[in-house]
Amino acid sequence: MATRSASSLPFLPASLRAALVGTLLFLAQAAMAADRPAKLVLCHENQDSYPWIMTDRPGLNILLLKLLERDLKLPVEFVPLPWKRCLAELAAGRVDGAFAASFKADRLAMGRYPGAARDTPDPAKRLHGSSYSLYRLKGGNLDWDGSAFHNLSGPVGILSGFSIQDFLLERGVQVDEGTGSPERTLRKLEAGRIQGAALQTRRADHLLQHPELAARIERLPVPLEDRPYYLMLSFDLVRGHPALAEDIWNRVARLRDSGEFRQIERDFYNN
Repeated sequence: MATRSASSLPFLPASLRAALVGTLLFLAQAAMAADRPAKLVLCHENQDSYPWIMTDRPGLNILLLKLLERDLKLPVEFVPLPWKRCLAELAAGRVDGAFAASFKADRLAMGRYPGAARDTPDPAKRLHGSSYSLYRLKGGNLDWDGSAFHNLSGPVGILSGFSIQDFLLERGVQVDEGTGSPERTLRKLEAGRIQGAALQTRRADHLLQHPELAARIERLPVPLEDRPYYLMLSFDLVRGHPALAEDIWNRVARLRDSGEFRQIERDFYNN
């Protein structure tokens, strides 16, 4: 039997109809609140990843997600962790999301990327895009032409747990992931303990502002690869609050390309 609205019950006194409407509105708001957690807990890497994550000021990823927090009217708690542990917390459902994660097939078991296809993320809903580049000692002959390495005779340093490892291993490169710090990786290169370093371009270029590193190390002009990076959400959040999860990813895409965030980016780089 169809449910009749309060306005279709003229035999009720006006005061009772008003009370009924108020009750229905309260129940609707309560239902919406029930589809939202009290807050979002998002983890990220606990080191500088210029310009996305910074330890001395909010990086661009944090600034973007603060806009998301404002628009959702939902508190967001940011938890800095070593990257491997951040992904482990996501897989265990102890955080609601992890950022910024490039696509790796094994991460499909840890959480959800944005996009209708579960095994293929939607690049339009990325947090940001970033490239990896190859760094060598100045005067060295290690080279990358966009499709192949040349004069490669030693290991290439990377950050432990980062996606560039798969790219290098597929091409037969010996990988050294003995450090979780880009500066320590560049220091190993400077000391001659590795032949090259494959690092996120903006992150490594920021470190090359140090005169002693800039005097010894150079970046090759052709990037190794470009990758989109995403806010991954936990399986529990996506299953329990599917509409909220889609809203989060859709808002990230809109806010990232908004005039407001473009101004935030300009202010960030000018400070």
